[in-house]
Amino acid sequence: MPNLFGCRTFRVARTHKKKDKYTKKRPPVKKGQTLTVYIEDMSKKGDGVAKVEGFAVFIPGAKEGELAKVKIIEVKKNCAVGKKIKC
Repeated sequence: MPNLFGCRTFRVARTHKKKDKYTKKRPPVKKGQTLTVYIEDMSKKGDGVAKVEGFAVFIPGAKEGELAKVKIIEVKKNCAVGKKIKC
């Protein structure tokens, strides 16, 4: 292979790894956990959206502005889905 820059050899050295702010961040909720949350917003589908430590929890059938007791049924890396429990 010919030298690209005269007598010096061309080499790329990586001195550090790029850190992503989302790596190794665990969701603050677990499957089966029961929470009381405030529904802050509505999604495009019409589900209620609550935030738990900045983590989005979608609740079908919930309305904006209400306080709901929710059981988490599914947890993904960016969001969770909860089921509204009757009090």
